[in-house]
Amino acid sequence: MRKCSLLITGVLIGTVTAQVPSGPARQTETTNPKVVIRSSAREVLLDVVVRDARGRLVNTLKPEQVSVYEDGVRQTVKSFRLVAGSEVRIEDERQAEQSKPAGATQTAVAMDSTGSKPSPPFNPLRTVNVVCLILQDLGAETRAFAYDGARMFVNNELRPNTFIGVFILDAAGLRPVFPFSNNREHLLKAVRLAAMNQLPALAQSSADLLNGMSMSINGVALAGNATADGNADGSGNLNPLGTRGAMGLSVNVGLRELDALITLVKQLSPLPFQKTVLLMGTGLTRPPDQLEYWNSMIRSAKEGSVTFYSMDVWGLGVCQGQSETACLTSASSMAASNAMLNQTASLSRGQASAGMRPSSSHAGGQVQGPSTESGPSVAAQMMESMHQSDYLAFGVESANKQEALRELAESTGGFLIANTNNIEKLLGRVMEDVDTHYELAYQPTSDNYDGHFRKIEVKLARADLRVQTRSGYFALPGTSESVVEPAEVPALRALDAKPRPHAFDFVSKAYLFRSEDGAAQYAIAFDVPISNLTATQETAEKKYRLHASLLALVKNAQGQVVDRVSRDVPSEVSDQSLPELRSNNMTYEHAISLASGHYTIDTAVVDEEGNRASTSSITIDNPEQNGLGLSDIALVRRLEDLDRPPDASDPFEFPGKRVLPFVSTTLPPGAAPSIYFVVYPEKGNMANAQLRVQFLQHGQVLAQQTSELPPPDEFGRIPMVIAALAKPGFYEIRVAAMQGSGLAERSLKYIVSGK
Repeated sequence: MRKCSLLITGVLIGTVTAQVPSGPARQTETTNPKVVIRSSAREVLLDVVVRDARGRLVNTLKPEQVSVYEDGVRQTVKSFRLVAGSEVRIEDERQAEQSKPAGATQTAVAMDSTGSKPSPPFNPLRTVNVVCLILQDLGAETRAFAYDGARMFVNNELRPNTFIGVFILDAAGLRPVFPFSNNREHLLKAVRLAAMNQLPALAQSSADLLNGMSMSINGVALAGNATADGNADGSGNLNPLGTRGAMGLSVNVGLRELDALITLVKQLSPLPFQKTVLLMGTGLTRPPDQLEYWNSMIRSAKEGSVTFYSMDVWGLGVCQGQSETACLTSASSMAASNAMLNQTASLSRGQASAGMRPSSSHAGGQVQGPSTESGPSVAAQMMESMHQSDYLAFGVESANKQEALRELAESTGGFLIANTNNIEKLLGRVMEDVDTHYELAYQPTSDNYDGHFRKIEVKLARADLRVQTRSGYFALPGTSESVVEPAEVPALRALDAKPRPHAFDFVSKAYLFRSEDGAAQYAIAFDVPISNLTATQETAEKKYRLHASLLALVKNAQGQVVDRVSRDVPSEVSDQSLPELRSNNMTYEHAISLASGHYTIDTAVVDEEGNRASTSSITIDNPEQNGLGLSDIALVRRLEDLDRPPDASDPFEFPGKRVLPFVSTTLPPGAAPSIYFVVYPEKGNMANAQLRVQFLQHGQVLAQQTSELPPPDEFGRIPMVIAALAKPGFYEIRVAAMQGSGLAERSLKYIVSGK
């Protein structure tokens, strides 16, 4: 189940609390088409799900029965209402209609590339739902029905706030096919893969059980249960297991599946959002001598707010439109139970003729006295009759695999889909149940937005009810990047931890520049050795996965978050390219504007594949930006060609080039560095600007040059790139810009490592 655990961990990334602005909120587009959550802290909107002791939804709560606490402080609830799942569906359809491209026709956007319905955008004001879609013990007779049902569910019921993981449950246990995702196209492919790639079931089919008991497939008992060339328990050359052997194998497989489901429930239970398991299969076997183990799974699911919905794929197939009696065939999850009960009745009737060997039937089908033909001995028949109670218990408690599906679903708040053609409507009802919730809003009493995680508790006046909602949110104000993305959450947790983690080394730095309007502009840069990131091998595809998430929180002197910078960097690399890649560094920078003052920049890097994180902090004193200016000095790793106009908001771009900096000042052997800086002449000053550059080693000047500077560009900047000393050693660079009586100076020390 380790893979399943990793998949579930993946879903936690999407758990963020949205906040509703009480006034107009700034909208910012994001290049990530997936999950984004608005973060403008005026009101907090909560989705709350309430269930009773049996896991059933409760829809009769009153506002006075609900109280909300944030970090232990009670909050005033401003609104409270019940939102039906059907209302959520209508709203999703409305948003999907609004999200159509401008001018697109109904026909043009009715379907996507997979023939699926278009999805509405992610709703930041809704909680996240996770659905485990499990295809269980499929065979040739049931595969098509299960595939059709699963495909229908994904295509029709995938909501913007719902993430579905696809699993297989068979003789090998519970295996993940595709991680939790909101991508309909990928999920449909995963469903097909899951339906077509199951292992043959180890559990005996209904027909096998019937054959072991020498019974016809319609459940009518023949003369005894022994075969002419077999034993009293039905075993023989064609069926070496016999009835009791088939029972034992069925119980063992049932225990294996039960173990897998219990592990899944344990992993889902701590998650702070809606948890649903949709089990589509041929049924489950409840071990007759371990019913307490079965009951413990149901208790754990209820305590962990995990709701099961079951779909009997036998019932959808052979039993469509048939009577209950007609459903008791070998092609049914109830056939084995019916067969076992008939076997018990046959043994009971056979006790009257104990000691009689089977004989050939004569006229009228009457037995003509003791026979000398081959067959089980009298002792074997007597011993087999002693197992009558075993067969009865198995038939009642275990063999009816559909009843196990029903009990699991109804005991945890769900329901069973069986023996009906109307699966589309019932699958829609599953998501209506999942989407039904209470919606409440409150305005936080605290206005301290320092990035701290605020814990939310919802308490009910009724002790017999269980409440489920998000566990809290990170206190972030509306910033220049006015969304909180799921990939930022692990980094926010790392920065909120005490003590903060440091699992590996990285370098972060804030480079001072000036923006176009003359304000201070800081480029926050990260430098992460790729060798410090975990590479997960995908053997079948001959490649490795690496994934890093970067985050910087900028706080003012009062500790309030005023801005943030983030970047999510997933990547894949071939086996052959990995060694070379791991010898390099990953560099990222992003510029923000800051008013004068003192700031702390808390940075975090998360190694997603290794589930590790490291943090660091930078302090800066930002003075007023007046007159002649000079940026910080950056060591240049390389210059990249720029085939577009430079972005005025990116200080590392100038006409025709983009600078990729060495953030670290310790350079690797063989590095050929340059230095990059920008001079900002004083506007209105007619004097020519001059530049002096010195290279020093151990305090001694090795080289020096003074020259006049060219005119500034249209943004008032003079970008400069100058080759630096590259021999191994310790160096210092001093740069001075002069204009009239104005003087601006910067210096930088760096090391070039020896081989």
